[in-house]
Amino acid sequence: MEYKKYWSIEDLGTNSLKSYEVCLYTAIIFVLLFVLIKKFKKSNQDYEKTILLWVTGIIGIGSMFGFIYLKIFTIDSTHERMQKILNSKNVAIVEGNISKFESVRPLSKKGIVTQEKFIVDSIEFSYSDELLGRFNRFSKTNNGVFRNGLPVRITYGKEKHEILMVEINK
Repeated sequence: MEYKKYWSIEDLGTNSLKSYEVCLYTAIIFVLLFVLIKKFKKSNQDYEKTILLWVTGIIGIGSMFGFIYLKIFTIDSTHERMQKILNSKNVAIVEGNISKFESVRPLSKKGIVTQEKFIVDSIEFSYSDELLGRFNRFSKTNNGVFRNGLPVRITYGKEKHEILMVEINK
């Protein structure tokens, strides 16, 4: 069977926004603030405009240097680390059809939380969107993708059966 990746730990929000992107966005925002302050803020006796220009300028230039350093002089090894996790000896792969799929929506302290569980080849998996907070597409539970009889290949941690990657038959 051929499988297509539906979700992986590489898709988590912590892996989607890179540190150099944060510096770039910060630099853009502060350079724009600098230009707006320079153009529209009126000078007065208390040096407010001068202080604002210096602060926004320093932060904008510092963020640009941060972006250049992180983009050019550092190596992003996120993909390699994720592959190392997925290929470690504490990880197993199971193929089969989903059975005994169950979706429950109990009320918790954080509101309505969806908990789903199912079995693939006698291995039980369960997860909740409470901790994930609907941040990525895997946590958009109760979406109709997982169902009884769906052929899947799941890469999971052996100890706690934590799902690391889900692949669905094409």
